[in-house]
Amino acid sequence: MNVLDFLLILLTAFFAHLWWKQRRRAAMMRHGRQHLIQERQRVLTFVHSLGDAFTENLKIEEILKVIVSCSVRTAEASSGAVFLLDEKTNELETMVVEGPFPPLHVPDAVLPPDRSSGDLEKALKGRRVRLGEGIIGGVAKDRRPLLVRHSEDDPRIPVFDDEALRVRTFLAAPLIFRNRLLGVLAMVNTLDEKPFNESDLSLVTSLANQGAFAIYNGNLYQMLAEKERMDRDLAISREIQQLLMPKKFPWIEGMEVAAFTDPALQVGGDYYGFVQVDADHWGFSIADVSGKGVSGALIMAMCRSALRTMAMGRLSPAQVLKEVNRSIFPDMREEMFISLVYGVLNTKTRQFDFCRAGHEPVLVFREGGKKVERLVPRGMALGIDNGRVFDNVLEEKRIVLKPGDAVLLYTDGITEALDEAEREFGLDRLIEAARSSMGRPALEMVSEIKAQLGRFTGHHPQDDDMTLVIIRA
Repeated sequence: MNVLDFLLILLTAFFAHLWWKQRRRAAMMRHGRQHLIQERQRVLTFVHSLGDAFTENLKIEEILKVIVSCSVRTAEASSGAVFLLDEKTNELETMVVEGPFPPLHVPDAVLPPDRSSGDLEKALKGRRVRLGEGIIGGVAKDRRPLLVRHSEDDPRIPVFDDEALRVRTFLAAPLIFRNRLLGVLAMVNTLDEKPFNESDLSLVTSLANQGAFAIYNGNLYQMLAEKERMDRDLAISREIQQLLMPKKFPWIEGMEVAAFTDPALQVGGDYYGFVQVDADHWGFSIADVSGKGVSGALIMAMCRSALRTMAMGRLSPAQVLKEVNRSIFPDMREEMFISLVYGVLNTKTRQFDFCRAGHEPVLVFREGGKKVERLVPRGMALGIDNGRVFDNVLEEKRIVLKPGDAVLLYTDGITEALDEAEREFGLDRLIEAARSSMGRPALEMVSEIKAQLGRFTGHHPQDDDMTLVIIRA
């Protein structure tokens, strides 16, 4: 072989090597490009799944299930879990678990004998871990993604005897949106039993970022939906309450009647009403329901209906309230009750018989306000007892009104109203406000009491409903 042939062989080998390197480089570029395309597609699929969750159901639990399920599939992991931060306690709570996720955060947890994913989820759901505690709490505290290729490399990963729970490889990423920690997304083991790598960590970190955005917006939408529901409830309750309130005051010869009610919120728990018992008697009531919103309005509507029904033809307030209590008790929730004063006025004799069912004292102003009687007959609130105790403690009181006398009924929202120094308006100020206006018509008395109450409270927000009824001879 001459030199020329040798050089030709070397040149051919050199170009063949260059061609092979170029093909290998091109193949690696195609593989890398394909990997990027696949990762991009996985993230897009994940985002699309989250979009479907928002379209179909805005409950945060459903969004979390989508985040975990899509993350497990996308990362080709054996199991995964999401933990949300309770900002009040600074603890992470297990919200959703998919697959045989081991109790990394509570290694001493009592696990079910059946290691199915469903039973494991039930055993772990709701379990809490403090920030910085264990490997999950550590990711939350550090706010940095964590990759553990081999479990023996990290002492924070507990060792389980059960092969199904053994951790071979682990990765986790914090759920952070707008620099606010929301929780942790964690993956355990891979389907092909290979360790997680940096690419997997990058992918799961991207999913965690998208998931944090979804969780934040899910919470926001849930809050908005709750507000809209409350607004609808308040509007309905307001309509119910307006229907319950008298449209006008009764006209009674020789008597004046006036009243006002001012709810602290859009819907109040106070009520006042009048009912003509017969040709010579009128019934007067004032009440305060323990509940607010729709439930309070419905309870008040039920009480009003029962009271008006039982009042017809019955001259004894005690008998009426006993019947009302028996009527509404079966439908009252344990934490709800109604305080109430109900009285019957004889329009001919001005005799006023009344009962106090756990309500504020009845004030009687005599001789144009020179004397004030604070009457507190025995009685308990409606809806607490089925009648065995209620009937025995209820006391009926009788007074006779003379010209210039007045009866004042009120709810505790007036006496407990606060000024800017957190002082209560109190019973004494109410008595003085009524006494100072005693020579005026009942409507002007109501206006003067409201004015003095307003001057006292100033800019302090109203904490409770205020209701007042005046019956003046």
